Amino acid sequence: MSQTWTHSAPAKINLNLRILGKRPDGFHELETLMVPITLADELRFQKKERGIAMTCSDPTLPCDATNLVWKAAALFFQTYAVEGGIEIHLEKKTPHGAGLGGGSSDAATVLLALREIYQVDVSDEGLAALASQMGSDIPFFIYQRAAWCRGRGEIIEPIDLPFSYQGILVHPGFAVPTPWAYQTYAQNPSRGESGADLGWVTLQNDLEPAVFLKYAWIPTVKRWFQEQPEVLDSMMSGSGSAVFALIKLGENREGVFNRFRAEFGVDIFSVLFEFIGETKKS
Repeated sequence: MSQTWTHSAPAKINLNLRILGKRPDGFHELETLMVPITLADELRFQKKERGIAMTCSDPTLPCDATNLVWKAAALFFQTYAVEGGIEIHLEKKTPHGAGLGGGSSDAATVLLALREIYQVDVSDEGLAALASQMGSDIPFFIYQRAAWCRGRGEIIEPIDLPFSYQGILVHPGFAVPTPWAYQTYAQNPSRGESGADLGWVTLQNDLEPAVFLKYAWIPTVKRWFQEQPEVLDSMMSGSGSAVFALIKLGENREGVFNRFRAEFGVDIFSVLFEFIGETKKS
């Protein structure tokens, strides 16, 4: 029986997302603090003689060259002239179209896994540069730790977290298209609401005003979380549609979780999470 390699592909949340203006290349200039969390997809790999094969637990996702997972594998083999192939199974747990970077994380995880499986001598920085050819969020996931991301999101500055937080993440079951969110913001640029000051970052997302105008569920849930005494603050992640709540240290997040399900229904995607990444030693 051939060896199987298993890797987790963590989701991310944006604790701060500022849009600094429009770039000459048409993208927006960003400054955002992203943190990987314990919600994660799982990818399983087996070597094959040649070519790429892919399966997925989510029947709505394509398992061909249009999928970022496949694209990442093809780019890796082409770039490093690796002789061989790979079979990939994606166990999908992170909602897509949610502002959680699920597809980007899957792609980065493929690059990390293939580096290990085929023993290719390339640094994290080298893989991140390769990842940037596929999308702005993908380089962040190469490092699998909190980081400030600038430019289009491809300039990565990993950081140690002063504190680790726990929280609740919810997803309404619909997607917010990222291009639409940025285009709508550009029509009427306005700052997102300034939220809790954690001492090392202030919660803020400049895409919230644009998204909230069309998708009323998102601000409704955010306000509900903010009204719960255990909650430090709540915010939309990325371009949406997921919303997260940070729970005060020492507080009972299960109580908030159960009240949310009672209020909004058990069919809404909801999960407890913690931050992933290095924390500063006291």
